[in-house]
Amino acid sequence: MVRMTMTFLVMVILFLGGVLVGMNQASQGMIKMRGFESETFQEAVQTRHVDTGKVEVKVLGQDFQQVSMDEKQKKYEELQSSHGIQKVAVTLEKSVQWLYNQMIMVVYQFVQVFF
Repeated sequence: MVRMTMTFLVMVILFLGGVLVGMNQASQGMIKMRGFESETFQEAVQTRHVDTGKVEVKVLGQDFQQVSMDEKQKKYEELQSSHGIQKVAVTLEKSVQWLYNQMIMVVYQFVQVFF
């Protein structure tokens, strides 16, 4: 009985120690995720207008660039063209899978006749 109680207490101590360490790690992770170390700084999004007419944006300490609509349109068209290739690949995959399953079923039926 004493051995079981001691084992239980050690397990509870290890569990609570793990909880404390995990909470400390989570706190440090949140500080790193914000992107800054200052506790007085409260803004998550910062914007600044540049002389060229563009806007620089910082979200949680990470810089983002303004991209023109032409570049976005090109990326969208590339994604749409690759989407058609994906449809062809999925169709090919399903047809090969169906053929393979049919072949396995024929072999299975053939083996069932002899055994």
